[in-house]
Amino acid sequence: MHVPPPAAADGAQAPPPAVWVVRANGGQYADLFIAGGYVAVGWFDLSSVRSLDDIRQRYEQSYPDAPTGQAANETGQIAAFCLHIRKGDYVITPSADRTRLRYGRVTGPCVDVDSEDGCPYRNRRAVDWVEAPLDRSGLAEPLRRTLGTPRTVFRVDQSDEFLTAIGQPHHGHREEPPSVGHGDDAPGRTSPRNEVAAEVEPETRPERPLPETQTQRNDSTGDRPPTPREDHAVSDSGVETEEEDPQQRVEHPFDPARIRIHTIPAVVGQLMSRIQHGEIDLAPDFQRLSGIWNAERKSRLIESLLLRIPIPVFYVAADEAEKWAVVDGVQRLSTIRDYVAGKFPLTRLEYRGEFDGRRHDDLPRAMQRRIGETQFIVNVIEPGTPPEVMFNIFRRINTGGMPLNGQEIRHALNPGPVREYLKQLASCTEFVYATARSIRPDRMSDRECVLRFLSFYMEPWEQYSADSLDSHLETAMKALNAMTPDRLEALAADFRRAMSAARRIFGNDAFRKRYRRDAGRHQISIALFETWAVQLARCSPAQIDGLADRHEDVRARFMTLLNEDTEFEKAISVSTGTSQRIRKRFTAIRDLVQGFL
Repeated sequence: MHVPPPAAADGAQAPPPAVWVVRANGGQYADLFIAGGYVAVGWFDLSSVRSLDDIRQRYEQSYPDAPTGQAANETGQIAAFCLHIRKGDYVITPSADRTRLRYGRVTGPCVDVDSEDGCPYRNRRAVDWVEAPLDRSGLAEPLRRTLGTPRTVFRVDQSDEFLTAIGQPHHGHREEPPSVGHGDDAPGRTSPRNEVAAEVEPETRPERPLPETQTQRNDSTGDRPPTPREDHAVSDSGVETEEEDPQQRVEHPFDPARIRIHTIPAVVGQLMSRIQHGEIDLAPDFQRLSGIWNAERKSRLIESLLLRIPIPVFYVAADEAEKWAVVDGVQRLSTIRDYVAGKFPLTRLEYRGEFDGRRHDDLPRAMQRRIGETQFIVNVIEPGTPPEVMFNIFRRINTGGMPLNGQEIRHALNPGPVREYLKQLASCTEFVYATARSIRPDRMSDRECVLRFLSFYMEPWEQYSADSLDSHLETAMKALNAMTPDRLEALAADFRRAMSAARRIFGNDAFRKRYRRDAGRHQISIALFETWAVQLARCSPAQIDGLADRHEDVRARFMTLLNEDTEFEKAISVSTGTSQRIRKRFTAIRDLVQGFL
């Protein structure tokens, strides 16, 4: 199928269509999309939405306890579907097998459809799907990576590349739609995209998943249309997601015989007693901030206990004193603890509505007893399990609604002064300014940046010999825990000096990829952060002054490196923890800096 681009009213050729991805829940509903001639998302009826304010109001009514950032992100993504997409745009829906892409032209506005075709998503746009699917393997690698990112609704940066692949003409990127109607030429209103931009970090504007696909992530865009090279995965933490190379094997796998886990039964009363006496570490200062579970989700968990519905098993790591650090189940245990302590009432229960509004002490004694006597299964990772094995277990079995990331796991495994030390450095003025206040602290991405710098600064990258980057960072956590205050302060001073230097040289672009001067800003790259920070920390004050005086030349040379050295670009983007790619990026930045000294 070849659909010619529409002509403008004055006879001039209209701008080329935009290209969007709208996922079908991992491809689950792709065939239904094709058969029905539509693309769809779930949630409330969007057909009457006329502005971002409409979406905000409905979102706040549906999710009154959602954090502000989450609300802005999710409403932004909803706006993308119902307000930004225009008739004539292309939409891509990856198939379930991930090898094929279904695509077609949008032909209608967002409407609410009550259908029994098997797709639960009622908000639909008519699409003229092309009969033959597109083979993903035939696309350029940057475009494949973009399409492979687990996002829900997002605009494809490499629209020209896609249009070329399907044989459609193009003349550069289309400007952002000026309206906020249904993306179908409603005149005279402010773009909702700009409204969303005002609520979040100006250079990233991350978007959370739509409510029906909570495990997916959306992308973010810069202040200008990105270049074709700006295709790397992004996150809502403010730090660019580092991809894994599917061809990259583990360099030094651990011995599975070293895994030691035993299973014990435990009732709620026992677990609450352990928590009360400090024998279960719920790590309240990492990741599990209030608001991750809203009031309704917490209430449903308590209702499950009242209904005697089995709860998934818990995983904990025990130390020599038999204290437990929770590996999997932090939110569940925190919710039960808070409810028993009377911190929230039940709300919107499905089956025991007579208990709506009641706190624990307001329940009948029989129901209180039922909660207290509920039995769980606890899998205990025995003390003495090697750190690298423990870390791998954490990653494999953490199955909660918001699984722990690497730094949260390291935090849980390493109680002691290192926790507060990393927190303080991540909140120091020099770091905050160097990163342009763009890294969110609630998932510890900021502390991981600090740790990555310290790990390669304490043990020079030239001597890197760890089994894996995770093992290297775990070793650094333990080393920091054992350091004297004087040594810690010296490291902190070098860190702050490196942050100030990065700000002087790169301004708001510090630790970010930039392929073109007029392109939008990327999120922080943690691989660039550790590499540049270590190199700058090694420079003398006079050398920093020299680099700052020639900052335009430094930045130009860095852009050339990104554009011309594909191995360097890969070393800061994909499988960044391998020894080969660590050596590549550190060597390249060292040589770049020395070229100016």
